[in-house]
Amino acid sequence: MSTSPTAVPEEASIDSLRDAFSQSHNAVQWLARMVRSFRSVNAGEDVALHWDDERKAFVTDEFAEGLKMELRLPELTLQFLEHGQPVKHELQMEGRSPAQVEAWLLVELLHRGLDRSRFSKDLPYDIPNAMAGDNVEYSPEFREGELKKILAWFTAAADLLKNIARKSSGKDDDPSRLTLRTKDFSLDASVALLGQAQPSPGDRQICVRFYPLRAGAVDPHYLVSRTEPTATAPDIFEIIKVSGTTADEIAGAKVAKKIADAVAKLQKLAAQ
Repeated sequence: MSTSPTAVPEEASIDSLRDAFSQSHNAVQWLARMVRSFRSVNAGEDVALHWDDERKAFVTDEFAEGLKMELRLPELTLQFLEHGQPVKHELQMEGRSPAQVEAWLLVELLHRGLDRSRFSKDLPYDIPNAMAGDNVEYSPEFREGELKKILAWFTAAADLLKNIARKSSGKDDDPSRLTLRTKDFSLDASVALLGQAQPSPGDRQICVRFYPLRAGAVDPHYLVSRTEPTATAPDIFEIIKVSGTTADEIAGAKVAKKIADAVAKLQKLAAQ
């Protein structure tokens, strides 16, 4: 196998990476289930999580008083957070089946005085290669190298998205958070239109979204879109393809320029 950093991985490497993505995508659904079980969420929508760069984790919003939950990469560890602080009894998912993960969650809910009967595994969407029951296990130790690559992808993409959001706002301390969409495993940031303050949900805005997958296949790319609040105005978008799988190829200067150019074009169109 070639060791060139720009080489396209052989099929065996692609299969291994696809399996690691599948495991992490499945693991993220436990966060989505927790939010949907204890918060009012629109029936047809996926759940928006947030990226914590310091802890290398996807994190829920608060779903009970002072309570959140995170999934850390690359080890696929679930942990509750109370008032922002990690609590004891984390779950390392190595060798655990989905049924065992569910049992751990139910015990943790009991310890925190939450009604376990509210917890539901049901989701309003399907994901590729969904894991369920006792016949399949998470294996992050076996896929350690691939999961570290996934972490590098998300870290690089997160840095790029944050930089784009800061430049568009003109503020180095821009407070916008990065959002992970649990259905398609995409990471996105909102970008203000020209002359617009930090956009709020429902505003006209530009969204830059990083997709590591397409229909369950490893296919890293970005989607730059301008959303419109009215149903009669269609979204306008541009797809930015990524040529390789290293962190620099995922979010290096060449990709950053293509995205910045697409954002600038959509901002000008919106101002007309």
